[in-house]
Amino acid sequence: MQKFTLTPLATALLLIGTSALGQSAPVPAAAASSPTSSDASRKPTAQLDAVTVTASKRSEAAHRLPYNVTAVSEQALRDANITDLKSLIKDSLTFEAPPNSARFTDSVSVRGLNVSSVSANNIEWFSRSTLSYYLDDAPLPNIGFRIKDIARVETLLGPQGTLYGGGALGGTVRYITNKPQLGVTEGRVSSSVFHTRGGSDLSTDTDAVMNLPLGRDLALRVAVARLDDQGYTDRYAGTPNYLTSAWQPKPNASQVLYKDDDWHRATTGRATLLWRVSPDLSLQLSHGQQSGTAHGSSGTQLLRVASSANGAAYRAGEALGPDTVLSPYPEFTDRDIRISTIDLDWRLPGWGQLHSSTSRYRDDRIGQADYLGTGSFFYGDLGYSRFRLGSSSWAGNTAYITYANRYSGTLHETRFVSDPGPLSWIAGFFAASQQRSQAFSEWMPGLEALKTPGRGATDEGYFEDQASRYRETALFGELSWKASDRLTLTAGARLFAYRDRTATQVEDYAFDLVTGVVKAEEKDSGQSYGKLNAAYQLTPDLLAYATFSQGFRRGGANGFRGAGSVAVADELKGYRADQTNNLELGIKGFLADRRLYLQANVYQIRWKDPQTYFSQDINGFPVWGTTNGPAALSQGLELQWRWKPMASIEISGGSTYTRGEWDATKEVCLYADGTECRTYAKGGKLGGNAPWKHALSVRWQGEFEGHQVWASAGARYVGVKNSDRGDDPADQPFQYKAYTTTRASVGLAKGDWDWSLWADNLSNNRELVSFQGTSAVATRVGLRAIYLTPRTLGLNVSYRF
Repeated sequence: MQKFTLTPLATALLLIGTSALGQSAPVPAAAASSPTSSDASRKPTAQLDAVTVTASKRSEAAHRLPYNVTAVSEQALRDANITDLKSLIKDSLTFEAPPNSARFTDSVSVRGLNVSSVSANNIEWFSRSTLSYYLDDAPLPNIGFRIKDIARVETLLGPQGTLYGGGALGGTVRYITNKPQLGVTEGRVSSSVFHTRGGSDLSTDTDAVMNLPLGRDLALRVAVARLDDQGYTDRYAGTPNYLTSAWQPKPNASQVLYKDDDWHRATTGRATLLWRVSPDLSLQLSHGQQSGTAHGSSGTQLLRVASSANGAAYRAGEALGPDTVLSPYPEFTDRDIRISTIDLDWRLPGWGQLHSSTSRYRDDRIGQADYLGTGSFFYGDLGYSRFRLGSSSWAGNTAYITYANRYSGTLHETRFVSDPGPLSWIAGFFAASQQRSQAFSEWMPGLEALKTPGRGATDEGYFEDQASRYRETALFGELSWKASDRLTLTAGARLFAYRDRTATQVEDYAFDLVTGVVKAEEKDSGQSYGKLNAAYQLTPDLLAYATFSQGFRRGGANGFRGAGSVAVADELKGYRADQTNNLELGIKGFLADRRLYLQANVYQIRWKDPQTYFSQDINGFPVWGTTNGPAALSQGLELQWRWKPMASIEISGGSTYTRGEWDATKEVCLYADGTECRTYAKGGKLGGNAPWKHALSVRWQGEFEGHQVWASAGARYVGVKNSDRGDDPADQPFQYKAYTTTRASVGLAKGDWDWSLWADNLSNNRELVSFQGTSAVATRVGLRAIYLTPRTLGLNVSYRF
């Protein structure tokens, strides 16, 4: 496990806070305020609350923004036990990702925009998200940062390339942190104790927040959190009775069974210093970091099958019992995330607001994974019979892989937001310098004696690294014209230039089929994406809108090699940026004296040059890469609503429908002579998204003997979905069955105390939602099936002071 250490900036912020504990300067009475008591914040009201968001780069009520935007408050996040992106996705009707273990980084998709396999994979560059992620105003390569001391989470659906740049093909997720409060001394300590059925021990999730005034115009906010998830899945490291070859369990040769091996530990910290330079100018420094280990994998080992056709591999019986995986080697991911930000806000009276944000981040993810089935296939069936499962010359060794994914970057954005008026506008500048390295190695103990001397590290059979250095500058803006009291027209654009230098290294140390580095450079200037919007205020609280918006994602290079004298086709040496064009019609706002909130829309997204996986075969050895498929089309509808039939009861629900498919036919050939081709045919279905999803929840709030009490219950339905794309209308990928999950919670608040009891997957539904392995694995050792997390019960306690 990696150690949790502080950078100089974080250390300085914490030292300032420590010195201020006994030296707070007096604060004017007008600036002082007491912390909001938890029971007061829960008192029911007769009307639904309006939510303010900053998704449009200015503070506005969510129901007045002419696109699908939602916000989940801090209290709602805590009540639903949402602490990370995976739990947010699990609770969402609009996002899709396989609910795999914390060890994996998943392909997150929205609105049907997915061409990746919906399964667990150790190799990170197989994951391709169609969402962009932000921590406040800082874009990040992934969201692994836990949701702690967060004011709200905003989700913007539909392409957001104009204001949010690359990666926002289908939308953007923003974590908005709580800011330091001037003149306020307050804090909170919260802890959650929970247990998952099948696990042996209780898990804990504890966090603390402190807000300290350091003077009239200075304040510090510090938040720390610690997760100790004890897990519930066992690892069997020995040889099961359905396999004849024997191997030595790792790391302890005398231990076969490891109980609750899928544990997760994470320590998170964030310190923010706010300085009000003048009434109109403020400066904020913040540093956040998180270190932890996600160990093992949830799942159940299935028996091997003679053929994985017709879904047999997914329906095979349990090999070792429920919630037990087969893995001779321990599996883990160590992750360290650090982000430092400087924000400046300058109010220019009569003009607007200037905001500048500069951030530096680093995200390292290193780990190890078992490679039992695939490793014996590559190093046994394809080359060395000594390593083949069941071989009489079996050496008792099995394969494993290691991986190291590193991201770092410096990002800057300056924007000016005008005051509201007949003409209002946003104008900004963005610059980014980012580095990426995604590497992994395959290891086979005993291989060194069989391979070419001096090639790679000892027993290393394969190495691959996809590295890049990316620079981008952009100008962006929006102009809104209030054409009448009811009608507002908006146009926006983003103009940018970029340079992407890539170096893909592939080294086949075992068979010497592939070696060397392929370098490429992609650059362009004058690229632009736009947005057009018309919003009509039907009533003061009800809005109708029509919008056209665009999103994009950067391209990259492949490591494909020529075959003898035949060169790789120019098109396959790299892959182009892909683009989405979205048409959307919607209505949103309050009805029935603000007792009913409705948000409904229909959309159609045309996806140009979608990036999808492609592989090269070299004498049976695969080299993985990416290509641009034909145009794709996604269309659907989204409905969300909240209703207060009385002050003490709120009922909410929603439904989404999406359908995605190839909208054209395209043949992609690997070599310049037109050989080794794949055809993507019009009508082939895009996988990974359930056509229908529904949700319904009921919440009651009341008072009992001076205590604020509440209870809630909810259900979520996810329809049948394909596990992968189909490249022809006749293709029938394996389908995950539809399922419904339920949850319930009750809570009590008195003064500054909050207590709540909660249960997830109340009915303990056990449905297959993901898997790990390939057809080769299925026929040799069996797939690893991943089911819904079993029933989990928890107790939350929170104290404010």
